Amino acid sequence: MIIKITESQAKKLFGEKIECKCGHSWVKEKDDKQPYLCHICGWDLKNKKYDDIRLFKFWKQKLN
Repeated sequence: MIIKITESQAKKLFGEKIECKCGHSWVKEKDDKQPYLCHICGWDLKNKKYDDIRLFKFWKQKLN
Protein backbone atom coordinates (compact mmCIF):
# COMPACT_ATOMS: atom_id res chain seq x y z
CA MET A 1 0.00 0.00 0.00
CA ILE A 2 1.27 3.47 -0.88
CA ILE A 3 0.14 6.44 1.16
CA LYS A 4 0.74 9.91 -0.26
CA ILE A 5 0.86 12.98 1.97
CA THR A 6 1.30 16.66 1.29
CA GLU A 7 4.39 18.62 2.27
CA SER A 8 2.51 20.38 5.08
CA GLN A 9 1.32 17.02 6.43
CA ALA A 10 4.89 15.73 6.34
CA LYS A 11 6.09 18.77 8.31
CA LYS A 12 3.47 18.07 10.98
CA LEU A 13 4.45 14.41 11.16
CA PHE A 14 8.22 14.63 10.88
CA GLY A 15 8.98 18.23 11.83
CA GLU A 16 10.25 21.13 9.77
CA LYS A 17 13.75 20.63 8.34
CA ILE A 18 15.96 23.67 8.77
CA GLU A 19 19.23 24.20 6.90
CA CYS A 20 21.91 26.69 7.91
CA LYS A 21 24.14 28.52 5.48
CA CYS A 22 27.09 26.53 6.89
CA GLY A 23 25.52 23.33 5.54
CA HIS A 24 24.34 21.92 8.86
CA SER A 25 20.68 20.87 8.91
CA TRP A 26 18.26 19.72 11.60
CA VAL A 27 14.60 19.07 12.25
CA LYS A 28 12.75 21.71 14.25
CA GLU A 29 11.58 20.29 17.56
CA LYS A 30 8.47 21.50 19.38
CA ASP A 31 10.21 22.10 22.73
CA ASP A 32 13.31 23.78 21.29
CA LYS A 33 13.57 27.33 22.65
CA GLN A 34 16.04 28.30 19.90
CA PRO A 35 14.92 26.31 16.85
CA TYR A 36 16.56 28.64 14.33
CA LEU A 37 19.98 28.85 16.01
CA CYS A 38 22.60 26.67 14.35
CA HIS A 39 24.40 24.82 17.12
CA ILE A 40 27.46 24.38 14.92
CA CYS A 41 28.30 27.90 13.73
CA GLY A 42 25.93 30.15 15.75
CA TRP A 43 24.00 31.62 12.79
CA ASP A 44 20.45 32.60 13.78
CA LEU A 45 18.30 32.04 10.71
CA LYS A 46 15.38 34.04 12.12
CA ASN A 47 17.41 37.17 12.99
CA LYS A 48 19.90 36.70 10.12
CA LYS A 49 22.99 37.24 12.27
CA TYR A 50 25.52 35.28 14.33
CA ASP A 51 24.64 34.87 18.00
CA ASP A 52 27.80 33.73 19.76
CA ILE A 53 26.34 34.33 23.22
CA ARG A 54 23.37 31.99 22.73
CA LEU A 55 25.63 29.41 21.07
CA PHE A 56 28.00 29.51 24.04
CA LYS A 57 25.09 29.19 26.51
CA PHE A 58 23.70 26.23 24.56
CA TRP A 59 26.99 24.30 24.66
CA LYS A 60 27.68 25.26 28.27
CA GLN A 61 24.27 23.87 29.30
CA LYS A 62 24.68 20.80 27.08
CA LEU A 63 28.07 19.91 28.59
CA ASN A 64 27.01 20.36 32.24
